[in-house]
Amino acid sequence: PRTGTTPPGLSPLQPPGTAFGERAGSLASTSSSLKLKSHTAQRRASTARASNRVQVAVRIRPMSKYDGVDAVEVVRSESGHTVVTGLPGDKERRFTYDHVFVEPQPVVYEAIGRPMLADAFEGYNVCLFAYGQTGSGKTYSIQGESGDEGLVPRFCADMFALAQEKLEEDATLTIKISMSCIEIYNEKVRDLLEKKRKGQAELTPLELHEMPETKKVYVDGLSIHTVINYERIKKLVEQANEQRQVAETRMNECSSRSHSIIQFYLSQTHDPPTPEKRDIESVVTLVDLAGSERQSKTESTGIQFDESKNINRSLLMLGRALNSFSDGKTSHVPLRESKLTRLLSECFGGNARTWMLACVSPSAFNFSETMSTLEYAQSAKAIINKAKVNSIQQRLELKELREQHSRLTELYLDEKERTKQLQLELQGRAEEIRELTAENESLRKQLRDLEISKLKIEDDLGTARGEVSELRRLNGEIRAMPVRYRDGVQMYIGRAKVSLKNIIEQTSNYLTLPLVSDMVLDPNVSQPQLIVNIYPVDSKGCSTLDNIRARCGVKDLLGQRVDFVVHIISAKGIPKAFSHSVYCKYVYKWAEKDSYRTADVKDCTDPDFDFKKRFAFSKMNQGLVDYFLSDNVITFEVIGESKPPM
Repeated sequence: PRTGTTPPGLSPLQPPGTAFGERAGSLASTSSSLKLKSHTAQRRASTARASNRVQVAVRIRPMSKYDGVDAVEVVRSESGHTVVTGLPGDKERRFTYDHVFVEPQPVVYEAIGRPMLADAFEGYNVCLFAYGQTGSGKTYSIQGESGDEGLVPRFCADMFALAQEKLEEDATLTIKISMSCIEIYNEKVRDLLEKKRKGQAELTPLELHEMPETKKVYVDGLSIHTVINYERIKKLVEQANEQRQVAETRMNECSSRSHSIIQFYLSQTHDPPTPEKRDIESVVTLVDLAGSERQSKTESTGIQFDESKNINRSLLMLGRALNSFSDGKTSHVPLRESKLTRLLSECFGGNARTWMLACVSPSAFNFSETMSTLEYAQSAKAIINKAKVNSIQQRLELKELREQHSRLTELYLDEKERTKQLQLELQGRAEEIRELTAENESLRKQLRDLEISKLKIEDDLGTARGEVSELRRLNGEIRAMPVRYRDGVQMYIGRAKVSLKNIIEQTSNYLTLPLVSDMVLDPNVSQPQLIVNIYPVDSKGCSTLDNIRARCGVKDLLGQRVDFVVHIISAKGIPKAFSHSVYCKYVYKWAEKDSYRTADVKDCTDPDFDFKKRFAFSKMNQGLVDYFLSDNVITFEVIGESKPPM
């Protein structure tokens, strides 16, 4: 579905040679019988339609249980065009109409529905509205029952059959059919095909507006649905009937509490268009009016009483409008008095061919309501409409084509002048292009020279890299030599590494560390050693090794302050050849740029350094604890130098 304000015309129907859909049961008919009946119906109504007068038919329903056990029949048909009525003992009255029905549904359809269908396909707007008191058979005549279909189902089924027939006759024809369905309930216009949201109790009220150009009334926000076969219409009508307001009264067990209006939008276009075949469109309006009610008979109360008042008021306004149209003397027609009269404004005195079906009861019990309905229908006979074929205007009229030709000519001249200017500009830039071409050739030559230079540089760079690699190899060999040199002085370097785990556990004592060197020493001489002491202290610098309470585990140090002292005491067994000047230095892992060095000790193989350095960590975290527990936290180097050469 789509929501819009300017019907008709949605997706096209099926192309020639394809079926519009199966018609159910008693609605089936052949194409040839459809043609014959259509032509017969057109001839029957030709005289009345020529004057565009509203066609009025009366249908007298059979007696029913609602007329009472002792009901008296006071209304009868005479000659198919006259209604005779009168109470026992009173003078009879006669009313003449276009049709008077006591026959079943097919007869009513042939007299009303088929001529309407023919007019719709000729491009005329057509309207049928059923009028009468509650329980008089309006909804039955319009909708019918299963197996005894009324005007709407028969009309819809034949509409698709006739459309298929036309498509098969004309390959250039495209037919589009769409529909909408509304109700007027308590003066609220509602879309009967609206899909309620979860939790939505009532249908959404919609507003009426007028098109500024044509003054036609439309329902803002009304959903319009494409239909391509009778089954689709049947489902939509069933959906609408399920949402329409109905209730049981003393006069009718399924009384309509609202006016319903079904509209079909029919368009017929040709591709390609030709002067001989006009594109036309039409609107089919089918109105099932709620029945007028007397509270004394229906005994309605509460909500039903309010509904009855609104129904009677809108019917009263419709009656006034019909009287204004029929007498031809009143200049003002009260169409704006109710939403029903506004929506039906085109059907009375406007661009439409209209049929009225007045339904009446034959019993004396409903005599006054029957007389009111018959007089109502008598007034409608005098209404003359102004129906015309609704031609779809061509997209471009002659005037529009001339204006378009003028605009295209002007555009052509502008483009011609612009092309001339571009040619002049192109000629002016030809020399610039030649200069750029020469410059490009020069740049290409320079680029080739640069490529040659690049290759030579890459060769030189390869040679330089080879020389650097050789120098690095020689440097590595020199560094691997067991004896180090600095300014011609031979050096001994002995190394030792320790962890700070003893600081954490606070179990440290003096440490004797063997010194490891690259130098090959005399195996008969003891290995050089370094004596150090690393111990924790308190904030005053006093050792805490003997304080049992100070000893703690790893977790206990987290968040605590830790102070400790690194005391380099002495070295033993430094080779005599390197004892001219001896010193010791040490660094921390991850902080090797900071080193700490003792003073030089001259001419001594067992130098005493006695070098102390205190370190403090204000707040231990897990990272520092892990650092203290790791291996080789401190690296010591003892360096001994030989006497410088003379």
